[in-house]
Parts: sequence; structure tokens; C-alpha cells
Amino acid sequence: MTCRLFAIAAMMSLTASQAASQQSDAARFLLEEQIVQACGGVPGEMDPTGFIEQDLTGDGRDDLIISHEMIQCEDRQPRGTRSQFCGMQVCTVLIYVRQGDLLVLEEEFLGGGVTLGPTRVPVIRGYAHGGDTWTIRWDGSRFR
Repeated sequence: MTCRLFAIAAMMSLTASQAASQQSDAARFLLEEQIVQACGGVPGEMDPTGFIEQDLTGDGRDDLIISHEMIQCEDRQPRGTRSQFCGMQVCTVLIYVRQGDLLVLEEEFLGGGVTLGPTRVPVIRGYAHGGDTWTIRWDGSRFR
């Protein structure tokens, strides 16, 4: 229960402008769930840059990216303060697509430095193991 309350408090620490645009119940639930899993039962928080609720598919409805790279946990866990879903260079990146009132997991992969381009259907960029860059974008049916 303490982890859940701390995760909710972490959500409240998002900046005011992001909080206004990132308040769907589904996104809040998924973030709370990911922080609890990432931190193995100890409190944690998400840096706002790792929690992106924005239209990724061009349908006018907000989708969601959660980058474990930006989850920080209290240092009581065995692997330190990083998410348990991080390796030496990259971490789990989750992309959820809105289906009705739900956010459904569409992509899960390892990456870091996740950013979005400014277009209607944004290009999602980041880096992989060894620093190689990657880009993906919704093509109408999936991310490529």
C-alpha cells in the first residue's frame, strides 16, 4: 500500500503543464503499476520526461510511452536506484495505444533517450545498445 501511495505522490510531482495533459485514469494506473514493478516493492518516482501521454497514432486520442530509464527507486533494492528493467546501457520502453478508454500495450523493447518529433504522427527516437540510434513511427497499423 505504501508503494502505491508513493507512486501516486510521484505522479503528482509531474510539472503543472504535463499534469494537465497527462491525467487519464488509464495512464495513471499504468504508471503506478510500472513504478511498483520497477522498484521491487520499494518507493520510486518517474521523471516527467519518461512518461509521455500524447497522440502517437494520429487518431486524435492520447497514447502513452513509459521509459523505465526515467524511473528512480529508493536505494534499498539490490540493483541500486535504477528500474529493475534497466541493463547497463538501456531500459525497457513501453508504448501503449489507446483503444476506447483503455491503453493497450503495442510495443515493448530496450532503448534509451526517448524523444518525439513534432509532427501529427510523431517519429519516436532513441538509442540502443552501443549507442546506435533507432526511430519508429506508427504506419497506420503498427510501429515500424
